[in-house]
Amino acid sequence: MSKNLMAVISAAIFFLLLFFAIRSWRNRVARQSASISEPLEALEFFGEPLESAKVFYVATTYALNHLERIAAYGLGSRGNAQVIVFTGGILIVRNGERPLAIDKSSIQKIGAGQVAIDKAVEKDGLIQVDWIQDSTSLTTHLRVIDSAERDAIISSISSIIMKEETK
Repeated sequence: MSKNLMAVISAAIFFLLLFFAIRSWRNRVARQSASISEPLEALEFFGEPLESAKVFYVATTYALNHLERIAAYGLGSRGNAQVIVFTGGILIVRNGERPLAIDKSSIQKIGAGQVAIDKAVEKDGLIQVDWIQDSTSLTTHLRVIDSAERDAIISSISSIIMKEETK
């Protein structure tokens, strides 16, 4: 076989695989969009800001399956972000993506973890916010570099959850 023929066959295989990858991602987005409504971009009542920190948005996954990324509504894109905890909930402002707002009534629990879809860090290096969207349990994974900020974010989210439970 000539070099040119091998190059053409290799390029064809590459573009075929690329086509299937893009189609698979779009099918995932469509399937998830049909089962979960679009999350809030802003809270109806923000309230007072309690805490904020620069974070790395890792992923939003199904709560029971941290290996399946939610791709719908731009939630599948990793990147830098800022998390702001208000008395009314959490606002995650992601660079280049739409913001994600989680009302405090939707938050189930806050915790720390080590692994999400494609990210493994030191013990308790990820903040995991479990929340509900349309009766679907989701987990948003955030990476705060500064451990003091991580502890402050976790405690402020815990405080708004406690206030919601006492109502």
